[in-house]
Amino acid sequence: MSRAADDFDGITSAFLASGSSSSKLRSVAQPSLMPTLLIVGNVPTLAGIWIAQYADQCARTSGPVALIRLDGAASRGEVYRAQGRALPTEGSAWMERASVFARSWIVCTDCQSDAASIALSGCSLVLLSGTDETALAAAKKTIEAVAHASKIGGVDRCDISLAFVGSPEESARASCNSLIAWAAERSIAVRLSLGAHSPRVDRVESSGPVPLAMLSTLDIASALEFIGIAKNGNPDRFSDRERPMARPAISSPQIPITDLPTREKLVSKDVVTVVSAVGVSVQGVSSQKSASLQQTVVGSEGVHDYFPEWTALAFNCPDAATVQLASDDFSTLHLIQINAEANGLRVAAGWARANWILLCAACPQLNSMQVRIIEHILLDDAREAVLLHRTGVLLHARVDVTVMGTIVRRRVDLNSSETAGI
Repeated sequence: MSRAADDFDGITSAFLASGSSSSKLRSVAQPSLMPTLLIVGNVPTLAGIWIAQYADQCARTSGPVALIRLDGAASRGEVYRAQGRALPTEGSAWMERASVFARSWIVCTDCQSDAASIALSGCSLVLLSGTDETALAAAKKTIEAVAHASKIGGVDRCDISLAFVGSPEESARASCNSLIAWAAERSIAVRLSLGAHSPRVDRVESSGPVPLAMLSTLDIASALEFIGIAKNGNPDRFSDRERPMARPAISSPQIPITDLPTREKLVSKDVVTVVSAVGVSVQGVSSQKSASLQQTVVGSEGVHDYFPEWTALAFNCPDAATVQLASDDFSTLHLIQINAEANGLRVAAGWARANWILLCAACPQLNSMQVRIIEHILLDDAREAVLLHRTGVLLHARVDVTVMGTIVRRRVDLNSSETAGI
């Protein structure tokens, strides 16, 4: 099995690789804005088995795959080849977490779904089918309907990738060629190609299904739009850098752990190990004779100056580096974003929920029995709070006042837990 590029590799390289590392770096492609739409046709035995085979096959070559099955009230999602990551069991948190590391997304729908919604979805289309005569007849009907809907919708030609299951590669290629010849004979404006084939049922590696109640009442178009927004919730997570899998660079100075203020020190090397398992920004620095860990002090200015009653944590979410973390005396984790961009908060919140037990091990002041997370946005312009009202986020304006030549930094609370909709 090929090893696809993975976020965990970045953590490993941060500890083990030196500045002159000669290890081969794998580039990471920018994911498409929309997921792949898998149209399930006539397949042997139970369709769910072959859907899982297809998703797992994609995950083996491209990395973790998030699969969402649209099925009304039974809509659900799961991740294939998650590589040991823990995922939340609540739908919204699951989508937030999946958006952080999933390399590709697949949305599964039935071939009986509205052809226009499929044709005009903007997604890459894959038709899952068997190779027997009945299956190919059903595939022709689906292809013709989607191509016709594309033409009516103003699309000159639609592309459909074919994924055949339950047959050897020779049968898959023969079936693909026959469908291509059929489409050409009928002058159907469609481009067909063989995308994948699964000759048999193999073992798959799945995180397990999670109900997605928010999709239960949506049609295909609305569901795809929702999923497209969710999957791109962290647009910078796959951007190319000098070290593609490395964590986002922090502008704050790096200070050895031994020199950190008391309340920002980690308790021990064991805690450093726990924190690294979560995937926070802890970097390893090696020398010829010894190795010492350095830790990034994240955003202490925002926490210390504007929320002095809280304790700043000495690490952050690896995929939302601008969000500062702090804890209070009531075992609550506070996430603080210093601008009007709430997207990073959602990513950090999903990450914190998914790794709550490990965070509590690293920060004993948090309560491992109850997840308590509050999101904050610290604004320079209070007028920006208007569009963020009642979004479940506590809003604050930061004000710098000069008193006898000294700058005094204060915050002005713009809402409360009740008015924020928490």
